[in-house]
Amino acid sequence: MKRRDFVKLVFGALSPFVVQLKPKEAYSRFSQPFISLCNLAISHEYGAIVQYINHSGLIPDSNIKSILERNMQDEIVHARKLTEILVKEGASPTVSIWPPQTGKGLKKLIEEDIEGENAAIKLYSQILDLPESKKYRDVIYSFMKREEVHRSRLVEIMSAVRKSKT
Repeated sequence: MKRRDFVKLVFGALSPFVVQLKPKEAYSRFSQPFISLCNLAISHEYGAIVQYINHSGLIPDSNIKSILERNMQDEIVHARKLTEILVKEGASPTVSIWPPQTGKGLKKLIEEDIEGENAAIKLYSQILDLPESKKYRDVIYSFMKREEVHRSRLVEIMSAVRKSKT
């Protein structure tokens, strides 16, 4: 299967998660910073999904693939829930994708994934600092905690990679 066909298959599988948008005349009562940061988070989640797909295809180790795929499943849930939050509040969710990162070699791939998780943790922390996040604090906080779990899984992989090289 060609990579393009695989990506179409994956994004086709995401189609049940599409949410109906409210009419354009609906306005959000939330601040622009909240909406912008949530849209940035959605964009990052989309990028993480693509990046995890790519990295799990490049890494031959089945245990590492499994970890990356579990992380990816969480990112799908995060993107969908953030989309639902914005739609519920009358804002338009983005469909833009933060540029996924890749590299050559296991170490570089895992470093890219750790950087992505660090960025997600920082982003969710910024969202939680906004007063509008109060309504969704538990959900957004749970996303941040899952991103910390992802990072710890990746750090464990990186530690094992470094030990195997010595």
